[in-house]
Amino acid sequence: MRGLLRTGVIAALVAALVGIAPSAFADDLNTTKNNTQSQIDSNNNQTTQDQAALAQASSALLQTQEALVQAQADLVAKQQDTQAAQADDTRLAAAAAQAQQALADRQADLKTAQQAVAAGEAKLQAQRDTIGLVAEQAAQQNTTLMSLSMVLNNFDMGALSDQFQWVSQSFNATQDAMNALIQAQAQLQDAQTKAQQAEQAASDAQVAAQQASDAAAAHLAVTQQAEATSQQAQQNVTAELAANQKAQTGAQAAVAADKAKQAQLQQQLAQVEQQIAEAAAAAARVSNPVAVPPSSVSVAAAQAIAQSLMPNYGFGSDQWGCLVKLWNYESGWRVNARNPSSGAYGIAQSLPASKYNSVGTDWLTNPTTQIKWGLGYIKGRYGNPCGAWSHEMAHNWY
Repeated sequence: MRGLLRTGVIAALVAALVGIAPSAFADDLNTTKNNTQSQIDSNNNQTTQDQAALAQASSALLQTQEALVQAQADLVAKQQDTQAAQADDTRLAAAAAQAQQALADRQADLKTAQQAVAAGEAKLQAQRDTIGLVAEQAAQQNTTLMSLSMVLNNFDMGALSDQFQWVSQSFNATQDAMNALIQAQAQLQDAQTKAQQAEQAASDAQVAAQQASDAAAAHLAVTQQAEATSQQAQQNVTAELAANQKAQTGAQAAVAADKAKQAQLQQQLAQVEQQIAEAAAAAARVSNPVAVPPSSVSVAAAQAIAQSLMPNYGFGSDQWGCLVKLWNYESGWRVNARNPSSGAYGIAQSLPASKYNSVGTDWLTNPTTQIKWGLGYIKGRYGNPCGAWSHEMAHNWY
């Protein structure tokens, strides 16, 4: 429905009546149409660019999501490597502790062997001292041995027996000392060999312990560095993912804005084209006007009819004010009101007027027929007269 008082329509009608051809109003509408179409084409290009950017952002987002999955899997693998390295480090640390204990044991063995060597050397020295003493005693008794004939000549058998016994004892003591010396030398050699072996074992154990410790530390450091690198890679991918998500959201918003603007421009273009058509129809009707029958129905009578019919359509008294304003604006409540540009007719401004036939064929002059149709139209499209009036205020038609 279009209001009769629209300024543009009146201007077009006046221009047509005074014979302006083509009208300035029509030129303005065509200019508006061309500008609107140009904006639509420009917006289409922008939409195409924004959709391409959205596709690129979506592709980047997908790739980043895949990269994040890979980075997470790599991090899990590196964490497992670190756990294995920590287990190895624990095991090798235990081996190092055992090697240190072995070193302590070998050092104890070395100390024992050194003590045995010292004891053997002391024993050897004692045997040497004993042999020296025997030799010294033998040397002192050389005179006695050399004077053996004198002893024999004296025929002192008791003294002779004592002398032989002493000699025998001296030789036996010397032999025992020699045997003890040989045994002490063997023990000393054995003690020295054990001491050398213990020292070598201790040195080997110490080297093994150090190697095990170094290997454990190096292995753990490598795996920890790998895990840290993997964590940083995951953080980088996560940051990139957030940026790509933001870019995709921005691109989606841009495309949505383009589509909303496109819909608005299309609606604007449709309105301009309708206005152009209305202006053309108005110009044609001015050149060949249609007779409108006179009406004897007053505004008060028409409003009384409408007010009595409102309850039949579920409209309360609170809707009456909106209905009065609506049809005041559309037709002034005149039965024979006609919009020269669109052809809308009657109190309710039916477009086309033939829609009144759904209520009655006497719609050309019967206000009741027009009001019934108008109330039914309002109820079906807007729910109530206030809803129709709100639309009228927003769009200049209902």
